[in-house]
Amino acid sequence: MNTRGETGSGEESKRAGPETIGGTGVAAGAQLRAWQRRVFWALWGAYASYYLCRVNFAVAQPALFKEFPEWTNAQIGSIPSVYAAVYAVGQLVNGTLGQRYGARRMMTGALLLAAVTNVLFAFTSSLTAMRLLWALNGWGQSAGWSLMVQAVSNWNTVERRGFLIGRLSTCYQVGHVLSWLLAGTLCDSVGWRAAFLAPGLFTFPAAVVFFLLLRDSPADAGLPAVRDDVEPRLSRSNESGHTEAAEAKAASTGHILAHTLRNPVLWVLALSSFVLNAIRYSFMNWSVQYMAEFHGRSIKDSVYTAIMIPLCGSVGAITAGWVSDRVFGRRRAPVCVLMLAGVAVTCAAMTAVGPADWRAATVLMGVAGFMIYGPDMLMSGAATVDLSHSKGASIATGLTMCLGALGAIFSGAGVGYLNDVSRGNWSLVFWTLAVLPVVPALLMATIWNARPRDAVG
Repeated sequence: MNTRGETGSGEESKRAGPETIGGTGVAAGAQLRAWQRRVFWALWGAYASYYLCRVNFAVAQPALFKEFPEWTNAQIGSIPSVYAAVYAVGQLVNGTLGQRYGARRMMTGALLLAAVTNVLFAFTSSLTAMRLLWALNGWGQSAGWSLMVQAVSNWNTVERRGFLIGRLSTCYQVGHVLSWLLAGTLCDSVGWRAAFLAPGLFTFPAAVVFFLLLRDSPADAGLPAVRDDVEPRLSRSNESGHTEAAEAKAASTGHILAHTLRNPVLWVLALSSFVLNAIRYSFMNWSVQYMAEFHGRSIKDSVYTAIMIPLCGSVGAITAGWVSDRVFGRRRAPVCVLMLAGVAVTCAAMTAVGPADWRAATVLMGVAGFMIYGPDMLMSGAATVDLSHSKGASIATGLTMCLGALGAIFSGAGVGYLNDVSRGNWSLVFWTLAVLPVVPALLMATIWNARPRDAVG
């Protein structure tokens, strides 16, 4: 797809920046900036809506234990574990399909699937049916982040990528907070089923609005290309007379997928994400249960303390993006290593918190959120796009997110089993979470100096 004008001499046209589009002047620059803002907020709102239908299960969990006392921690934990397994497969499949079909169509369909499964979940009392519906929700949720990263990369230059994806990642922290607040209020005042019905009904119109607002690339809006890290052989005509269309045809989805799978740096990111997501989802899936069970707080009060994780996580994500851009010259690995060390220390400190120290637990969960969401954003967003094939951002991100979701399987049934074994003593869980960050920290240290293709210095 030819998205750039070319001069008569065959030189590549200027990339659209904040002030101009291919030299067409101030008015065109203003039009580009308006579209960039529109795309950013369409993606932000859509992914925040995903979270309304995603993390509400963690809030309903204590109520499920009360309604179904015969179910064990491991059995209830198997519901998010099945979700994570399907989510993992969906990340790779949907990330690959997203390279061809784009975020607009695929994310709209995925939002509708998430809405339907949540509405149906509100009317079931079968463990098997819950697993099936949450698995289908996982498939819909998997067609999200990788497509969103590709879309925002298409609309912006590499220089702004770390900061922009850091800002964009606040959508899932804000969505997380809103989801927990809504679900906590509904669980206490109406019942756990309302915590699935209300978000599901809201997401239907959100999907329609997203479809109307988004365009996958500047070309779809009638504008010249913006992205400035496209592979040269795929971005312009060559001396042999091959057109850009012919070059792009050669870069088929299969070719890009093979190129992605041969990239050792992406495997470092993917394996690091595998371990990090075991930690992140453990906090996501069990923090409300921990506050309710270990500290004896109500579901609503447990939510009010547990939301420190995503709230501080949003600050951590923005900070990580800014520091990696400005302090480390767009090197993402040093920030990941330092923050992962912070995760290990924080989880170890959680083992010293007693049942009466819910305030200390709240502070430590906030610190954990800050330290976890920074490297999570970098691994699954900026670093993956920086170091992957320029035409395969969604495929590369899908690979990283796929392994991350596989790691998240542990966070459901695995943490539930540890809790069953320790009979409510959460120290075993937190010591396990304290050891895990050492692995991704060592892996990320091996790519300490890796930078985007155009970064120098």
